[in-house]
Amino acid sequence: MLTQVFYTSIDAFDWSDHKPVVSLFRNKIYKSDPIKKSELKDKVKETFSTLLKESVPKAKLDKTDIIIENVRYGVETNSELIISNIGESPLEYRITKDPFNWLTLRPTLGVIMSGQVAKITISILVTNEEARVLHDDPNYLKASINVKTSGNQDFNANINGIFTKSCFGGTLELLNSVKEGFGALDVKVTSSELIKKCSEKLVVPKEIYKLTKWLSVNGIKTEKLFVLAGNEESKAQVREALELNKELGGEHDAYAVADTLLDLLESMPNIIPEEIMTSIVKEYESSGDKNRDICSFFLMKLPEDNAILVTYLLSFCKYLLEYSEYNNLSVEILVKVLSSCLVHYDREKLDLQYIQEEDNERRAKIAQIVVKMKLRYQGLFAILLTS
Repeated sequence: MLTQVFYTSIDAFDWSDHKPVVSLFRNKIYKSDPIKKSELKDKVKETFSTLLKESVPKAKLDKTDIIIENVRYGVETNSELIISNIGESPLEYRITKDPFNWLTLRPTLGVIMSGQVAKITISILVTNEEARVLHDDPNYLKASINVKTSGNQDFNANINGIFTKSCFGGTLELLNSVKEGFGALDVKVTSSELIKKCSEKLVVPKEIYKLTKWLSVNGIKTEKLFVLAGNEESKAQVREALELNKELGGEHDAYAVADTLLDLLESMPNIIPEEIMTSIVKEYESSGDKNRDICSFFLMKLPEDNAILVTYLLSFCKYLLEYSEYNNLSVEILVKVLSSCLVHYDREKLDLQYIQEEDNERRAKIAQIVVKMKLRYQGLFAILLTS
């Protein structure tokens, strides 16, 4: 701080247009202490850092290993992940996952206020594609998710689904061999005109027998069977009865039982292997003898167990057609049902090629392949049903 000591003017100058003035000031100069200066600087930094940390959002996950037990075919099984904001400011988050169709997260992004939480629903749904894989690889339902936050935090969590083994997705060989929970049942069908190499006593999976028997007794006159969708709750009850090896009661919805039969058939891999079906169609189409016994020609190409099951299903469909005046079913409807369930051409691969293909002309060719394939298979099944 400056302090004025005195102030005056000078009269003795020889020449000037005004009187010069003179003043004296006193000032104190302070010398800083380097040690104290450094300590003060560190304290300021520490205070600023503390304030910054308190203002940055901070996340916490309630767990990083998520085990979802009792996963069943066709039933969405859920678990929960909780993200907490333990910081002092709003927290933004975004969740990504491995690209599996069986796994869904809801929601995948949002904002969490200080002191609040976000509950993330983790769902597993096993469909036909997964069910077929799970019979060979019980540890298939494994995935990881990543949680990124606005506080520059990055979390990883592991998901492990425990699948309850099911008749859905099992091979025909497996379903014919396992006695407990799902297995084989001896049934008799009228087959002399359809197949000659099989004995009169046929073996088909008992789950298929139960469903077809129920429909033959309780649903044969149901209008638009296999066309209208069944009630989901009733379908779950039918599936549970099959899994627990219980008899189907008469209280079930006919549409739900029909849908369950289609789901079971579609989940089974290679009832009619695509390569066999393709070779049968080509060989028959190139044959000059259109009057040959297509049934024997077709069924002789299949493995014995597969031929037995196809024979049984053809007999069941013929029985349905006997009541077409009530159920409004036709050969055209049933061949679409049979071809989509029994022949598993690589639809997933073709669908993926179609989605990824940017060239419209090539996309159209892929679509034509699928349509042509379906029509050829349907044509063969139409012959089998009407022969």
